[in-house]
Amino acid sequence: MAELRLENVSKVYDKNIIAVQDITFNVNDREFVVLLGPSGCGKTTILRLIAGLEEVTSGKIFIDNVCVNNISPDKRDIAMVFQNYALYPHMTVYENMAFGLKVRKLPESEIKQHVLQAAEILGLKELLNRKPRQLSGGQRQRVALGRAIVRNPKLFLFDEPLSNLDAKLRVQMRGELSRLHKTLNATIVYVTHDQIEAMTLGEKVVVINNGRIQQISDPLTLYRKPANKFVAGFIGTPPMNFIKGIIKKEENTIKFISPDITFSLNHVFEKFKDQEVIIGIRPHDFTDAAGIEFKIKVEIVEPLGEDTYIYGKLNNLIIQAKVPSARKPGSGEILILKVPEEKIYLFDAHTENALR
Repeated sequence: MAELRLENVSKVYDKNIIAVQDITFNVNDREFVVLLGPSGCGKTTILRLIAGLEEVTSGKIFIDNVCVNNISPDKRDIAMVFQNYALYPHMTVYENMAFGLKVRKLPESEIKQHVLQAAEILGLKELLNRKPRQLSGGQRQRVALGRAIVRNPKLFLFDEPLSNLDAKLRVQMRGELSRLHKTLNATIVYVTHDQIEAMTLGEKVVVINNGRIQQISDPLTLYRKPANKFVAGFIGTPPMNFIKGIIKKEENTIKFISPDITFSLNHVFEKFKDQEVIIGIRPHDFTDAAGIEFKIKVEIVEPLGEDTYIYGKLNNLIIQAKVPSARKPGSGEILILKVPEEKIYLFDAHTENALR
């Protein structure tokens, strides 16, 4: 396998359209790294730059400490799996998986060995004589994976490979990809806009927005210690609630004051007095126990088995919260929820960087 390193990589298209800017991160040998961000943030562009399908405007890309900026895609020893399966409809599963090896003019016996090994790993042995039209979506995606595996590349690049599958198949394929990573001891860079995929698959996640890296960390740190408001709002389902206001000291009391709610805080927050801030609260952190009180008028109720998600109004704000399904709040009901102070996230209102 291989190590990958990007150093201050930028891509600028005609008319000064900046796709990605100053991208720097490492992928260790046999590591599974996920590039996560909303559509149009530049994550697929980064993947294409690594593959050599796009030219780097500035910065350097290294594979095993060799700069590959001027090395053609076919010489980089990379296999890429796309969102579109791109299978040849007139070929069998075996022929699709063997095609790249035949182009490289490997001996037929060696081709057969590679294809059968990959088919065994992916559970495709019984399907080798079928055409793509005879396969399900999940089976087609496994064939696309098999076509990459048979090449035994240094580096695997995945560009949203599961987005065309239904929800149940996505869960199944996530498990298969995780198992595949362990079986192959592969170095993988995986692009997705789905935070669940990122959190369940990635050993390290690179969060990207507007062509810039927002934070690089393991999934749990991203959730618990987001670097800024964007990461905090993007990681977690339902997303974090945000309330903009100011922290004031009145007599001997520290208060958060906003047009929709005012509440007291302990003196740990005093260092932020007179500062415009954004309070962040995760829907899962609302509780019936002691804490800061929120009085919410319920508008939408979503029962999900043991838990229920509610969407309610706090004056002019929409607040999302998770409550036990036993409570069964109804639309129009006034619901009192509490949040422990230690569960409050704090961001600078101007830079949106985390303060606490």
